[in-house]
Amino acid sequence: MENPFYNDIYEILQTKGCEGLPVGIIAKQVYNRHAGLFNTELTYERVYQNVRFFLWAQSCKPSSPFMGTANRGWYALKPNVCRQMRIDFTEIPSEEATEVPEKEEKTIDYPTLF
Repeated sequence: MENPFYNDIYEILQTKGCEGLPVGIIAKQVYNRHAGLFNTELTYERVYQNVRFFLWAQSCKPSSPFMGTANRGWYALKPNVCRQMRIDFTEIPSEEATEVPEKEEKTIDYPTLF
C-alpha cells in the first residue's frame, strides 16, 4: 500500500479483532510506534490526519480489508479478514512417551580438557 502506516494500522486492528477501534486510539498507537527522540518532523496531528483519511478512503473500497463500524469514527477489519485459525499444539502423553530411556555411557576416544 502507499500509506507508510498501513502495516501498523493493520496489526493494531488485527489485535483488537472484529470489534474495531476509534481513529484516535489507532493514531496514538501508530504515533507511539514511530515517535522517537530524533524524529522531530513527525507530529501526532500529522499521524492522526493521515490515519483518519486513509481509513476513510479504504473503508469505501469493497476490496479493502478495512470497514467502518456502526459507531462514527470507528474502524475494524472485515469479518473474513479478522478470523484466524487457532491450532492446538498440546500433546496428549502416551504410554511410550512417558518412559524415560536409560542413558548409555559412550566411550570417549579423544582426550578431554577437563
